[in-house]
Amino acid sequence: MYCTNCGRKLPEDGSPCVCRRQPAQPEQQMYTQPVQPQQNYGAPTQNFQMPPQYYAQPPVQYPVQRPVLPVTPVHGVLKSFFASPLFLITAILFSANLLFQIIASLFPQDPAYIVNQIYSNLPYEMQFIISPGDLYSALSDAQSGTTVGTVIGMLITGGLMAAAYWITYISAKNPSIPAAKTAGLTIMKVFSIISLVVMSLAEVLCVVLAVIFGVALAGNDYGYMDEMMSVIFVFLIAACIFGFVVLIFEIIYEAKVIKMLNSAKNAMLTGMIPNKASMFVAVICFISAAVSFFSVFGDAVLYGWIRVPLGLTSVALNVLYGLLVLQFNKMLKNAGMAR
Repeated sequence: MYCTNCGRKLPEDGSPCVCRRQPAQPEQQMYTQPVQPQQNYGAPTQNFQMPPQYYAQPPVQYPVQRPVLPVTPVHGVLKSFFASPLFLITAILFSANLLFQIIASLFPQDPAYIVNQIYSNLPYEMQFIISPGDLYSALSDAQSGTTVGTVIGMLITGGLMAAAYWITYISAKNPSIPAAKTAGLTIMKVFSIISLVVMSLAEVLCVVLAVIFGVALAGNDYGYMDEMMSVIFVFLIAACIFGFVVLIFEIIYEAKVIKMLNSAKNAMLTGMIPNKASMFVAVICFISAAVSFFSVFGDAVLYGWIRVPLGLTSVALNVLYGLLVLQFNKMLKNAGMAR
């Protein structure tokens, strides 16, 4: 028989093993290995701990990102304005109007039809002054020489303006940024400045041509046609005066638009309260819409029905521009920012 504790042979007299009668020596404690418990996989074990998992990481639950709040209440008002359904409809209609302009340029009307329509509406006396052949040649040369250039110009200028609308709308609709981007307003401002410069030059040219034409008519003797030429002279002078007045209003309009864009852009950059939009701009937009509506039928007669969608979208755009001015002022008033 052997001791189950230390493995020694038990005395034959039945006395207990010496390991029971004296404490274990340090050497015995140092080299004694505990008996590894047997694991029973069929039943749960007690006092059994799994070793720590150093590489297994629990799944990380990231919180849902909330929309970024505007920096100031001014940014909130401007984002709401540029993300409004009215501004979205304006961007869509401007893109559609650009498409109709390109289509109308690719399919011009026959110059003979245009000449016929012009002569059918001229007084009988004036039909002897303007030659149909010369007018037909001028229209043919103008159409053949400007079609490609017109389309390219529309794609560049109109495409940039359409991009300006969409950049402004998309950035205002994005909840992850506190303020709408100013790139779109910058593009609009640049084109307004270009338009202002061009119209100013056109105003000067209009005055110069009117003076030259008036001097030329006044210095000639037309004999029996003096009375008719006097009527033509008065008519052309009146047309020049009317065009001059229209150009003045258009210059004031563009200057007001540039001021509005500057104020909105500065507010988006600094958070300062913008100025109210000019009601002069809204009035001119509604007047232009009325004029464009009546010119739709004239364009349809002169150039064909392919110009009708172009004219109707132009009317709608002018109305929307005026409504945007009114909505902008209303939003500022409701937010207590009107000044």
